[in-house]
Amino acid sequence: MAAAAIQLHGIHKTYPGRGAVPPVHALRGIDLEVDSGAVFCILGPNGAGKTTLIAILAGLLYHDEGRGYVCGFEISRNRRRIREVVNFASGHSNLPDNFTVDETLNYFGMLYGLAKSKRSRQTERLTEFFELGAYRKIPFNQLSTGLKQRLALAKSLINDPRMLFLDEPTVGLDPKVSRLIRERLKELNRTRQTTLILTTHQMDEAEQMSDRIGFLRDGRFIRIASAAQLKRSVRLQERITIRGRNLGMAVDRLQGIAGVSCTLLSDRQMNCQVDSREQRLHSILQSLLQAGAWIEDISIAQATLGDVFVKLAEPSDSD
Repeated sequence: MAAAAIQLHGIHKTYPGRGAVPPVHALRGIDLEVDSGAVFCILGPNGAGKTTLIAILAGLLYHDEGRGYVCGFEISRNRRRIREVVNFASGHSNLPDNFTVDETLNYFGMLYGLAKSKRSRQTERLTEFFELGAYRKIPFNQLSTGLKQRLALAKSLINDPRMLFLDEPTVGLDPKVSRLIRERLKELNRTRQTTLILTTHQMDEAEQMSDRIGFLRDGRFIRIASAAQLKRSVRLQERITIRGRNLGMAVDRLQGIAGVSCTLLSDRQMNCQVDSREQRLHSILQSLLQAGAWIEDISIAQATLGDVFVKLAEPSDSD
């Protein structure tokens, strides 16, 4: 089995205060292990410590306490080696305005010390991979938002990184371009086993892309699991919408069922919040029929990853 791509134990980082401004405890004991070739997503509210954690992992920032390894390199002593084997792409792309697509890739290839022949091969491969061939002679500031983000991703792969950090890679893009970028990232992960570390505020992206998700709050991971496991681990009510006739006749019966809270919208529609549809649905239907209601349609909305995000972002003494 390949070595873990990330191993962190007890990582702390505090930004010192100045004058009346108190110190900021950005990370408070981070423990994390990510397998090589995995796709790991970091979720959390603003100020949770995501940017600080990524900067430490990418070899851009020293931590205060703890120990850790990225791609087998110790994060304090081997920051330069880490920067050689990782790269970063942001949905808020900011590349030299007057450089064309070709010039941008050639420039960053030189920064990574690639020989001219390697830069040429990489430019050919990456412009084809991200469907940029028709735009190679166009300056960055004349590209559309989607093309800029595709170029930012191409640039981030110029050194064939073993680990790629992605900060909201599809933010602000239309669905077609977003799908293309996600498909390319999945292909990169599948064919080259590149470890992807993703931060995003798009819950569908986190769920579609990630093997596991870590929820960061106040400088600590309070949950690390798959999207499905996260939704099961957080106790959230499910929503049942019932449509039919004479629904108002059953309100009193339904309010007496444990774990059920119903709101009558009209005599033909009712919304119910339930703690468990498996345990409550039979009782709800039985009560409706016994009260003389006529059921025409039932729809069930399960908890989403967005619901989990909102719930986990709330301070809780139990976490």
